[in-house]
Amino acid sequence: MKRVCVATAALFLSIFALGGCGDTSSGSTEIQSVSIVEANGMDSAAAPTISINGFEYQTPDSVEASQVVAVRNNSSAQHSVTSDMSGLFSVTVNENDSGSFRAPAESGSYAFHCIYHSNMNGTLNVK
Repeated sequence: MKRVCVATAALFLSIFALGGCGDTSSGSTEIQSVSIVEANGMDSAAAPTISINGFEYQTPDSVEASQVVAVRNNSSAQHSVTSDMSGLFSVTVNENDSGSFRAPAESGSYAFHCIYHSNMNGTLNVK
């Protein structure tokens, strides 16, 4: 019985946590954490990294199409890296924590922002 309760609680928390993350107008939002990426066999340690320091993004010059991009939040506030184009990529990272997402499959420049702080903007260049 205890096992069933624990499994049910974990399922409920997963559904609750992901329920508010999507944008229903686009039909899909890709949200991945480092643990999910590593579980899928991707090496997040070698991934290009977007660093968040205070309320500013520091981005790599460019990333490869479909490459895993790590996000390191070095600040004391929760932030996100969310594409301006709805549903393309989004990851929320707690203070002093890391996350990751997969870069778009098409080359180009992709504007992004923080859903919590409207003054935070950046660009991901995919080659």
